[in-house]
Amino acid sequence: MLNKICTIFSFFNAAKGNWRNSIFVECGECPYGKQKPCSGFLLVPDADGQPVLLSADVIQKMTGIAPDKYECQTVISQQQFESVYSLWLEWNVSSSDECAILQIISNNACCRSFAKYPCCCFYKQY
Repeated sequence: MLNKICTIFSFFNAAKGNWRNSIFVECGECPYGKQKPCSGFLLVPDADGQPVLLSADVIQKMTGIAPDKYECQTVISQQQFESVYSLWLEWNVSSSDECAILQIISNNACCRSFAKYPCCCFYKQY
C-alpha cells in the first residue's frame, strides 16, 4: 500500500522530483465537518496508478515555499478526486464518513510525524 516506503519519497519519485508535476487537490468547505480548512493536497499517481498524496503544508515545511495550485499540472476538487478514485477508495479507506484524503495520509505514520522528525521519512517503515 502507500506506506511501503515513505510517501514523501514515493511522491517525489513519481513527480520526477518536482511538486509542480502533480495535481493540486483543492479543498473547499469540508463536508466532513473539519473546522480548519485544509491547505490542499498534491497528488501524483505511482507506477501502478495508485494515488500518492501529500499535504501542501508538508511541501511548504520541506521547501519553505507554499505550493501555488496554478503552478501544478491541473487543479481538481476533493470531490473530483473521490470520484476518479472511487473504486480504489472502496478498498483502501475504512470510513465513508471521514475524508478519504486524510485517511490515506493518516495511514502513513511517517507523514503524520514529519514536522517532528523530517529525516525519518527517508527510511523504510516496518
